[in-house]
Amino acid sequence: MDFSLKKCNRDRLNALPDELICQILSLLPTKDAAVASLSSRKMGSAFTHMTALDFDDSPISYCASNHPLFVDCFQLFKTFVNNVLQAFKSPHLSSFRIGFGGDLNISQLHFHYSFSGCGAACFPDVESTLLNAWIGFLLNRDGLREIDLRIHVRIPEELPSALFACQTLEVLKLDTNLDFELISSMTSFLLPNLKVLQLRSILIPDDDFVSRLLSSCPSLEELYINCWWKYGNSVTISSPSLQELTLIFNRGDEYSGIWTIDTPNLQRFKYGDNLALRYSIPSMRDLVEASIHVSDCLDTPDQSFDSVLSLVRAVSNVQRLNLSVSCVEVLDREEMKNELPVFHNLRLMKLGHGGACKWDIVLLEFLKRSPLLETLGFPLGFVPSPVFIPLGDGYVDDSHAELERQVFRTNQEMPPCCKFYLKRIYIKRCWGTERKVELIGFLLKIALVL
Repeated sequence: MDFSLKKCNRDRLNALPDELICQILSLLPTKDAAVASLSSRKMGSAFTHMTALDFDDSPISYCASNHPLFVDCFQLFKTFVNNVLQAFKSPHLSSFRIGFGGDLNISQLHFHYSFSGCGAACFPDVESTLLNAWIGFLLNRDGLREIDLRIHVRIPEELPSALFACQTLEVLKLDTNLDFELISSMTSFLLPNLKVLQLRSILIPDDDFVSRLLSSCPSLEELYINCWWKYGNSVTISSPSLQELTLIFNRGDEYSGIWTIDTPNLQRFKYGDNLALRYSIPSMRDLVEASIHVSDCLDTPDQSFDSVLSLVRAVSNVQRLNLSVSCVEVLDREEMKNELPVFHNLRLMKLGHGGACKWDIVLLEFLKRSPLLETLGFPLGFVPSPVFIPLGDGYVDDSHAELERQVFRTNQEMPPCCKFYLKRIYIKRCWGTERKVELIGFLLKIALVL
């Protein structure tokens, strides 16, 4: 048999149907699709009828003082985008993505966007008329389902409010320093089919904005907010359709007032912020995964304890739980033994390790209240905490360190999970003081099915 490769003179790519070529080009970044379109007339025609456009110039820095040539690169990027949009012939567009301006550090934001590094000059100078023209182009297309804008500019102006009145939209991702004042003043929004909403780097100008926005999104399933909240005195997140919720804020040393979260069908919950004065959160009965990271505490230990405890109670139906160091340390009180809820469904628990934690209280209590726990993790390991000054053996006073040793060395009532379910314990790293060795030995002793 002749196994030699035979030369094929047929152009298989151009032999494909026009609709399939359009789909193939739509899967590529637009700059790569533009290169491919030069290969033949048929490819060039398909390029002007793609169903998705993806412009990304974000790896380029636009710092005029350090890299003046990069400014010229952005001018080429603007010309490329303009040329593609002018040549586009199809009335249909399902997805539009554009990214430029580098990364904006959310931790450096304040009410008037003070930028890190060498300042606002690092970002490109883009005329508002050009941005409005680009956004207006995509909103005038039929069948638009996804918009992903990552836009950081030197002089932020208003984000067009028409973005929040697109009835066909299913995914909206905004990572931008453009101004939201005009949008926040809207009395209502029109996003009946929106399923995914992501807001990053944005200054949310008033407390009612998100609650009004959610009331206009009856189909929303995923909400991600990583922003600076201008006030945060009284915030409400309410949605019966929401399944995944991520709330991450950076307030410096400020804390918010009252947080109300009413999401009865939530499955995944991630929260990172300074503690609020009060949380009002009905039980989340379908919750699968929760991660709680709090930073600055409140004025008194009692306030902080009550606040963290209300968060933990709200997620007590969870299957996988991750608590930060601050959460664990705030809960590390005798009152915890009477206040901590039972985690009937918990299978995996991750606890942040703080040097000042009294593990005979906080760890034992969590184990006792988690009857089906299978995996216990310490993702930060057992390492010194830079926040606390060592006292005695580890980071607790000598008297309690001795009490902790006695608890670890005597036969305590074994938590039910340790008898039948706890099969895996992982510690990322360990700073091997005698106290840590005692704790590890205790875990090995009580985990009978490890």
